[in-house]
Formats: sequence, structure tokens, C-alpha cells
Amino acid sequence: MLGEARLRIAVELGYPSDIGAQCAAVRREVTERLRTWVGMDVSDLVVSVERLHSVQGRHTDQERVR
Repeated sequence: MLGEARLRIAVELGYPSDIGAQCAAVRREVTERLRTWVGMDVSDLVVSVERLHSVQGRHTDQERVR
């Protein structure tokens, strides 16, 4: 291994959802990718939820045009 990394990541998530599970999935994915791509272990990874988006209120441009 090349060493250890300490990271802080901000994410935007859909709501309602299991926020804890989504943050855990981000931690797993980032940790695995760093280990695979760079050969580094992650000693500390903070996942901050920057914004929540309502899944029900979300519309694409195509849905708005009628």
C-alpha cells in the first residue's frame, strides 16, 4: 500500500430515503476505489449531506414541457 488517506466528501441525496445507508454505501465505494485505483487505505472518511432533494417533487425538463 502507498499510505493512508483522510477524506471529507459532501453529497446530495434524494429524500425520503435511508440516509445512513446511502452514506455507508458512499464510504464503501470510495474506500474500495481508492484501494483499487491508487493502492491507498482510507483511515478516515467523513460523508456530509449537503442537500436533500425531494424525490416526489423532482421533475426533468421533459416532464415539465407539455
